[in-house]
Amino acid sequence: MGLNFSTQLDQRMHEYLKGRADILLNDIRPHCRAQNTVAILNKVWNEVEPRPSQAPQLLTNKECRDSEEVIAQGHMLQHVDSRRKWKQRYFVMKASYHLEYFETKEAEQKGLKPEGTMLLSGFVVLTSVTEYTEMLHRTWPHFNVLFRRDSFEVRAFLEAVRVCRMQKGQYGICELYFGSETEILSNMVMEDLCPVLESQLLPHIRGPESKRKQTWLKMIGEMYTVVETHVSEGFQALLRDIEEQNLQLEKKIRPDFNQILTSKKQLVAKLQESLGDRIQWCCEAQVQPHMELARDKLADPMNAGLGETRRLFSEEVNRVISVVKSTEHSSSSLAEVFGQLQALPYQSAQLNHCYEKIETLEQSLSELAPRFSFAGVRLLTQRAQNIIQQLLEDAVYTFQHLLVSTQPATGLSAEVSQRLDNTQVRVLKKFDSDSAAAGRQFVRDSLLEIFLPYVLKTVEPICKPELPVYEGCLCADDDEGLIQIESTYNELVLHIVSDEINKAMKETSTQPCYSLYNESMGGLWNNNAQLDIAEDLGTSPSNASHPASPEELPEPTSGMGSLATLESSKLSEVEDGWQCLQGNWDGANQFLDEGKSTE
Repeated sequence: MGLNFSTQLDQRMHEYLKGRADILLNDIRPHCRAQNTVAILNKVWNEVEPRPSQAPQLLTNKECRDSEEVIAQGHMLQHVDSRRKWKQRYFVMKASYHLEYFETKEAEQKGLKPEGTMLLSGFVVLTSVTEYTEMLHRTWPHFNVLFRRDSFEVRAFLEAVRVCRMQKGQYGICELYFGSETEILSNMVMEDLCPVLESQLLPHIRGPESKRKQTWLKMIGEMYTVVETHVSEGFQALLRDIEEQNLQLEKKIRPDFNQILTSKKQLVAKLQESLGDRIQWCCEAQVQPHMELARDKLADPMNAGLGETRRLFSEEVNRVISVVKSTEHSSSSLAEVFGQLQALPYQSAQLNHCYEKIETLEQSLSELAPRFSFAGVRLLTQRAQNIIQQLLEDAVYTFQHLLVSTQPATGLSAEVSQRLDNTQVRVLKKFDSDSAAAGRQFVRDSLLEIFLPYVLKTVEPICKPELPVYEGCLCADDDEGLIQIESTYNELVLHIVSDEINKAMKETSTQPCYSLYNESMGGLWNNNAQLDIAEDLGTSPSNASHPASPEELPEPTSGMGSLATLESSKLSEVEDGWQCLQGNWDGANQFLDEGKSTE
């Protein structure tokens, strides 16, 4: 008899899944506390001696988007298990990336309750039933989730996850890192659980292959829901524990920071003296011969994506300029055109060509990734796509604000056209500067993602057994574990690998890399670094930052076009359009809501 899966997991299975989740939470807890200690120490270090960074040229919209704002809507196909067929649904996606779906568009417009809602961080977007069938075949019997998130706030947590997985012999990033903190922890539970379930449950699933696949994914999905619910509760308790720890660490670190740093420097010197040559040899023999090839394999798709993004932005701005230069458009049509420009960064159809250029990373790294056991190509792909979308969003925002801040005094259409031309040139120059810096940083960070785990795994048998010897280098009263030997050892490996990357990049990086400790304690590894500690920890030079408003940017080169003749009625339409652009963007925003529907 084959396995007849029920949507209701029995109590025994619930308890089993909760037990596996508790095991993971107990394993990750000490690592989270340890990496949180490193984060607080680095926070104080950054206050004392901020690291320089290149300020971006484009402006960033600092206004938080309303989580209820609709950023996409349209029709989709949903597989109805009870009827075993696909059915069309109307969906609305909010800025919080929660997707609500209704039976019809009319049901949504009437304000009826949605049939369902889901957070898109755990889903793959497919454009046809054929793609769904192919995805089902590729992922059988593996479990797969995706997300779009990369911020400094979660790096301490990601370091804890990395160290926890390293202790199990699992190095490097992979698709398990997609999602929120709760989702990542749930993924880790399923990573250990799925092989057990495959061996125990798969042989008992009977029926046609397509039916078996759907049954398996349904089973895994419901088990994942149970795990995620329990993990969420445990992680919230862990966060409360870390908040209490932070209060104690702040009181401990700040008064004794000089002594802590001195002890840290002593440990750094001893580790570098005894282990540095072994790690350096591994880099020179195993990594250096492949560094430039990997750099080019990463740079080509990224540069292609950035170039396509620049072309898209330039074409859309040219279209806006052509509409303004035409005397046949009213103020309402001008507002509509500018609204379309605002919607550009969120138009998946128009951005598809840009994203496709990035997706060639998988093919580009097809030979290199297996050699270094790198399983994070999809993560790099999505990270690069996030970069080009953010650059496009910043370019549109900068264009809008520069245009508004340079309104011509007379309002003549020729002057408006000239202002548009000048603003386009300025924004494209800023885009070129920021995209070049973003591309270099992406390549640098990606090289680190590929080679750092490989080096850590390769040198571990010859280096890690010696780490307990250095316990005597720590402060005698360091009862909080403020300086951790293994963390410092990891910094040493990262420093040496980063040096090899900088050689391949043919420049010294001033941009912070993805790693938490590299962002602050990097000066410890520079023999020429000035490590004098400021007497007043409360005062430090401020970090370089990009302009907060258009007024802080340099003025464009003045230049006005001439206008021979213009009918008074048409001149009035152009002036009305400009006033709509400067003083009332509501009309454009209304069009933005309508223009963000997706096919």
